[in-house]
Amino acid sequence: MLRVAYDGTDFHGWARQPAHPAGPAMRTVQGTLEDALSRLCRAEIRVRGASRTDAGVHARGQVAAFECPVPIPCANLVRALDDLLPADVAVTDAWTECPAPIEPRHHNDGKHYCYRIRTAAGRDPMTARYQWLLGRPLELAPMRAAAAVLVGTHDFAAFRSSACQATSTERTIFGVELREHGALLELHVRGTAFLHNMVRIIAGTLVEIGLGRGDAGRIERALAAGDRRLAGRTAPAAGLELVEVSWPGRTLAGACASLRGSAPGLGAG
Repeated sequence: MLRVAYDGTDFHGWARQPAHPAGPAMRTVQGTLEDALSRLCRAEIRVRGASRTDAGVHARGQVAAFECPVPIPCANLVRALDDLLPADVAVTDAWTECPAPIEPRHHNDGKHYCYRIRTAAGRDPMTARYQWLLGRPLELAPMRAAAAVLVGTHDFAAFRSSACQATSTERTIFGVELREHGALLELHVRGTAFLHNMVRIIAGTLVEIGLGRGDAGRIERALAAGDRRLAGRTAPAAGLELVEVSWPGRTLAGACASLRGSAPGLGAG
């Protein structure tokens, strides 16, 4: 398994895209990682990610699994990929999971996302790629009251995109927290799994409430009705980061001795 970090600005999302008849395939994180691993292992490698992040979304804690056909020590793998990968993506950790093949989207204990909003006027060129440049002050008290309504198990049909193909819209959110750092507001959301655009719609709805367009009752009504029109806008992709994918009984900083070709798999909605 690999822990992967990337700046999503110049990627068309995580998932590999087929080549276009009129030109090359779109640049994706999965495709870039697979190309590097295939060169390193001298075999065609396919990886499976824990989260299919959209175009422009960033990650510090994406997790990917693949089957390694040759024995490579984990530390050597990380160093080799550092030379093969472009500057906007890196593998920061590697370890083995066995005996069964791992499906990262289903074998995790939950995910932690952070959405960042700049509330001050003016653009900071050092951070603009990683924030929603709102440029307006927000009232945090009603936002926190509304965020508390989201915690627990609910039907989040109102908080998904029209392109979402999930068969069930019930999800569990462990916690929603707003942290203020001067002109930067961070929205931290932890849960079991998330619908397409769910965190960005939550962020957009809470921002509208912070601007005076509703209160906690707006969240309650949207959850009860399952009507996308009752929730807020979809916040821009740039502000979203996949911080961590949780795994049973270990932290993502764990190390391992080697990646063995005999192991069925390497060790996220």
